[in-house]
Amino acid sequence: MEMRLALALLLVAAAASQLPSAAEAANYTVGDDKGWNPDVDYTAWVKKHKPFYKGDWLIFQYQNGRSDVVQVGEVGYENCDKASALSSYSKGTTYAFQLKEAKDYYFICSYGYCYSGMKLHVTAKSSSSGSSSSSSSGGSSSDSSSDSSDDSSSDTPPPSSKKSKPKSSAAPPSLLAGTPYAAIATGAALLLNRML
Repeated sequence: MEMRLALALLLVAAAASQLPSAAEAANYTVGDDKGWNPDVDYTAWVKKHKPFYKGDWLIFQYQNGRSDVVQVGEVGYENCDKASALSSYSKGTTYAFQLKEAKDYYFICSYGYCYSGMKLHVTAKSSSSGSSSSSSSGGSSSDSSSDSSDDSSSDTPPPSSKKSKPKSSAAPPSLLAGTPYAAIATGAALLLNRML
């Protein structure tokens, strides 16, 4: 009986170790409390808050009519040129941008402030090991899944909080449903119940 129990527990542990981890996306307020404004060192902000991961959000807070958020490629970033903009946003006072892919993202302000450093470059990694940073601004950004038209926002609704949240590595039970591991976990649970 003890041998069966040990085997069942081993099977459950093995199945659980194969489950994908679900990381919670972090939210970063670009520029922290200074927001998306001139005279902010966004390169230092990125260094302070990196690494960034796929699924994280960048929250741009700015003054309507004074600045905008333009997603560009690396050349547009280096030259402060919005001619080949991937997306542009200037409505309201807040813009939430999700890092939907693991890659470099670049943002500039096209109101002339880019030349004095109002630009951001962030690199999103594919996954995290459970670490996260607090809200921040600046850094690097490049391509994203946002629309390429002016004043477009991402398809995903903005996050509810402007502060970064720690990422969790525990998979919620709802993630088990419909996965190949659901059958293993169910079988292990049934075997364990029979043994007890």
